[in-house]
Amino acid sequence: MWQKIAAAGKKIVESGLVEANFGNISIRSRSGNSFLITKTGTALDEIDSCGVIEIPIFDGESDTFVDPFVAAAIEKAASSETPVHRRIYRETNANAILHAHCPYSVVMSILEHEAGNDAVIPIDSEGKLFLKEIPIISGGIGSDTLAANAAAVFKDESVKGAIILGHGTIAACDSLEEAYNVTAQLEHAAKIKYMYAKAKNLF
Repeated sequence: MWQKIAAAGKKIVESGLVEANFGNISIRSRSGNSFLITKTGTALDEIDSCGVIEIPIFDGESDTFVDPFVAAAIEKAASSETPVHRRIYRETNANAILHAHCPYSVVMSILEHEAGNDAVIPIDSEGKLFLKEIPIISGGIGSDTLAANAAAVFKDESVKGAIILGHGTIAACDSLEEAYNVTAQLEHAAKIKYMYAKAKNLF
């Protein structure tokens, strides 16, 4: 299953949505008891079998045996956003999660937050059709607060993508292919809205 993560990582970097070291990717295991996630510091376009790690969704459950004494070391090796991924898998039906530090999404989340808004409302036709509105999720990186807030957003099955305040996009979907498409839509909508606001100030 790591090959699917590797393909998604290569695609998102080659598309120009993010730089190689900015984001993390996970996929739910076939049994549903655990998920594979990129290790901390892994370049998204250079993922191999050693670049991902299996994490139980619920304590003590895994597709492979994990000695309790090394569980802490495994968690430390995984992405810092592992608690967010785990909480989403626990509380929703998502099978794949893609988090990316897309620059326009980061900027727009900050601007909208400073304006007192809790979502980015797309102005482009595709964004209006497919996204409608993009929730802004608050919370410190990898924190329990962020994990709880993210899971709460994605419990609404109509929501496939959101922006973590000042940090980047997050898509929780049925597949990594869908998560990539949602990520691209999120960043496109944010870019169009930013460019429109900037151009409007010039005319």
